[in-house]
Amino acid sequence: MKKLLTIALLVFSLSALAQEKIPVTDSDYSNNSVEMADLMRADGKIYVLVGIIVIIFAGITVYVINTDRKITKLEKNLPS
Repeated sequence: MKKLLTIALLVFSLSALAQEKIPVTDSDYSNNSVEMADLMRADGKIYVLVGIIVIIFAGITVYVINTDRKITKLEKNLPS
């Protein structure tokens, strides 16, 4: 019974994931501008975005280093 239910759910999920095909044109290959980035650069907001990304990565790096130090300290305290 479980196998039949699994197969039925898989068949229904395949049709739910289908998307319409959008044709690719020559203008898609020659598009070199990104409107959102150009607008953010013109407004000066791109630097704020880059700053926030740097702060997030720095925070993650500090967290990983601190966690590694704590784990190393715990490993040294374990009896061998």
